[in-house]
Amino acid sequence: MTKVQSARRSRRLDSPAVQPKSATADGPFPPLTTSLEAFVKGGSDNEFRRLIYNLTSLFNQMMRTRKHFAAYIGVTEAQLLMMTIIAEMRGSTVGQIADALGVSSQFVTIEIGHLVKKHIVEKRPNEADRRSMLLNLTAKGRTLLRELAPLRQRVNDLHWRSLTEDRAKFLQEVISTVLADGRLSLHELDSPALHGRKAPSV
Repeated sequence: MTKVQSARRSRRLDSPAVQPKSATADGPFPPLTTSLEAFVKGGSDNEFRRLIYNLTSLFNQMMRTRKHFAAYIGVTEAQLLMMTIIAEMRGSTVGQIADALGVSSQFVTIEIGHLVKKHIVEKRPNEADRRSMLLNLTAKGRTLLRELAPLRQRVNDLHWRSLTEDRAKFLQEVISTVLADGRLSLHELDSPALHGRKAPSV
């Protein structure tokens, strides 16, 4: 993240919540979903909505793919993600997994409990922090990921084959920036001024 981006985000966080504008009967329909100049052309935000639809379609493709992968080794999609993180970051904690996935620690705790019962994940005390446990894959868990690997590689090679090294790096940078801005937008929605509000016609 550049200093300019950091300063811009800092100013956004410090500013009061933006109040939604009132709808007008004489405005464009469907109403614009963004006012960013990069996306509004000729009074239309079609390009922005097309981007959102494409991202949603990509997300759904990835979810369907992950569902197949998970079913292949007898776990859920969420459990597969957690197994992968634990494999990459040995001795990980529930909190670290929750941060990586952007979910609650309670959700991770429940899913890890299922993996422990299946003898896929094991826990051991965290000597550095007694409040948490360190998570590792068991021999069964490691075997399952090895058995999944050929299928996973084949499908991922097909799905992402159009990305060169440079394009993949650029995409990762863009996604990281958008994710950071997404956290700001959620912060805005959860602010006291907006949280729980309803449209006038509800």
